[in-house]
Amino acid sequence: MLGLDLGTTLGICRVYLDGALDAQALRFEGNIGSRTVGVHGVVQRFGGLDCIGACIEEPFSGQFSSVKALFPMLGAAALACELAGLPWSTIHLSKLKIHATGNAKKPEMQAAAKDRWGKNLNEDEADAAWAAAFALDTSLFGA
Repeated sequence: MLGLDLGTTLGICRVYLDGALDAQALRFEGNIGSRTVGVHGVVQRFGGLDCIGACIEEPFSGQFSSVKALFPMLGAAALACELAGLPWSTIHLSKLKIHATGNAKKPEMQAAAKDRWGKNLNEDEADAAWAAAFALDTSLFGA
């Protein structure tokens, strides 16, 4: 399962059915073009044949930066998933917080990620990991 946390720093996480985790964060500088191309490339690279779906944290619609940068990135991620035949869904941050610990703040989500996967993740990686975990734990795509 692929989890994405959109932003200037893109959180990327693959959570595998056996519980293994591979997370990283990529920073996209520059204009919206480089960010949309970047997220499209990430989905192509990490959403391979063994990936059963992508769960993407929803941008906050009340922030101007979301309209300016994050919603185009969401569109690029959705398009990349569609072109790859990869099922995808979005999830609101509040659901991720509830899933992680009941209603956590970022540091608690990171601590819960360390408890679950035994790895120190930054905020973006932790959000992406919880997006992927939510999809797996709830059988969002039937797995």
